[in-house]
Amino acid sequence: MKANVIIVSVEKSNKSENNVWAVAITGEEQKQAYCKSAYKAMRFAFLLKKQTGFYIEDDSLKMLSEQIAEQKAKEAEGAAAQKLLEEVAQQFAESHSVDAVLAEPEAEQPKKKARKSRTKKVQAEPALAQAAEAAGLIAFM
Repeated sequence: MKANVIIVSVEKSNKSENNVWAVAITGEEQKQAYCKSAYKAMRFAFLLKKQTGFYIEDDSLKMLSEQIAEQKAKEAEGAAAQKLLEEVAQQFAESHSVDAVLAEPEAEQPKKKARKSRTKKVQAEPALAQAAEAAGLIAFM
């Protein structure tokens, strides 16, 4: 006589393309439950173990543990990416907020160069004017 054991297997869902976890007891034709995640399948297997006293198959526990570890790694990676995205979005919002834009001093635009006049003005040099006055000459300025 073979001892009854709780087994967990992955099956294809009829309703969607996702896989589901089937928890069953060997020796029974009907499956006990279908679970959407490996974590819930493991919880249900331990609940059955407590209710029935049967053992959970070692390979099933190993497979479930690996799937749960993979799922947690994906969630941690997604959480890190989400956190980075939120930080970048907040920095962008702070730098482009209305208050920040209005508080910034206006950028100084380069002044336009003055146009040169076409006629040249003649100006006497100060040293030449003083020399002319000392000599008694009249200097026009």
